[in-house]
Amino acid sequence: MPCSLFSALLLIVASLFAAKADAATSAFNLEEAKQRCRMHHPQSKNLYRNTYHWGYSGEEMEATFAQIYTAKNRLPYHAEYNEEKQCFLLYYPTAKSAKPFIATANFIKSVTLHIETAIEKGYASYVFFPDMGHAHLYFPLDHWQKEYAYFDDSFYDSAAFYEKVLADEHMKPLYHLSEQLQMLDNKGQVVNDAVLRHKYRHRNFLAQNNGTAEYEILMAPDETSYNTVSSLKEYMNWSAGFVVSANALGCFPYRDKDGTIRYFDISIYDPGYDPATHPLD
Repeated sequence: MPCSLFSALLLIVASLFAAKADAATSAFNLEEAKQRCRMHHPQSKNLYRNTYHWGYSGEEMEATFAQIYTAKNRLPYHAEYNEEKQCFLLYYPTAKSAKPFIATANFIKSVTLHIETAIEKGYASYVFFPDMGHAHLYFPLDHWQKEYAYFDDSFYDSAAFYEKVLADEHMKPLYHLSEQLQMLDNKGQVVNDAVLRHKYRHRNFLAQNNGTAEYEILMAPDETSYNTVSSLKEYMNWSAGFVVSANALGCFPYRDKDGTIRYFDISIYDPGYDPATHPLD
């Protein structure tokens, strides 16, 4: 059963689902991921945000995804499998180094099911930033106060913090889908297209971190917000969550809507813009 409904400031809960994970249809496979995630691809290049742009048409997004999926560009600091420690590691970048921390199998399974469910329902089509590429983290306030509020400020800027929150089954990732898909006309109204209207209504995908495909769809009533939910009453929002992007060299398998097995990477590092083309001041 889904969690009890919660009230949200200036928020309409459009629908509530208890989508049950079907292990027979999910491509989640830790053993395959261990093999793929321990392989190093020295030819890989970093994937940067300025690879994309705003206002994609459906056809243009499809073509861009096909190009990115087969290219050598992958998320910086993406997850890897450490054979000596026998665990998956993510990396928290600092000015001097990248600190490794454990990514649990439960978290990886949850993200896989989120992706497969959103694609199967037609809420998302592609695993990369222009569509389903990032998630913000939400925690019930009472849970946050109990588990996190007592730490020193420095803890929140550490690999240990991310190891804790990504393993936390009370954490709920909120994905903003169709992030760069053009769904409004020049008057700011949702275009008269059934597919785009469906995606617009379902772009706030609030999932669980408990190894299931359970989720809720949220809608923001503000007509000017592009239906973007950015706060939930009685929840703590940690905006800097995690990012996902599909690539043929990626670590983790997922099943696409047509049954094709594809692969994706996970990172907590938002790649931002290529410093070679967008120099830092």
